[in-house]
Amino acid sequence: MQLMTLFYLQKELTPPQEASVDIYKASQKAYNNALQHKEYQILEDLWKNCINSYMTVRKFLGHPNTCKLLNGWHPLMEKKNMRLLTAEWRKNNAPPPKQVPRPAAAIPT
Repeated sequence: MQLMTLFYLQKELTPPQEASVDIYKASQKAYNNALQHKEYQILEDLWKNCINSYMTVRKFLGHPNTCKLLNGWHPLMEKKNMRLLTAEWRKNNAPPPKQVPRPAAAIPT
């Protein structure tokens, strides 16, 4: 069984790399919770965080090993779904009205 240890488990991660993995897993968990509770307005930010941390981890481990280390969740496969959900949220939630700048009050002289 020891001989079957995969590369990604043999490679020792530095503390910053371990932190990147932790950030990714936390982002993934938050994303899944937001998705489950239909919190569409925060999904886009969580999505960006997931992608950024995934790509960071991928840089130092390589793609196949990254997927194994991160429990096989591949955020790029979720991208289309994420865009659809964001579009759905925007359709059902009108953007706040834009502030119209008021002209400066005339100062009496």
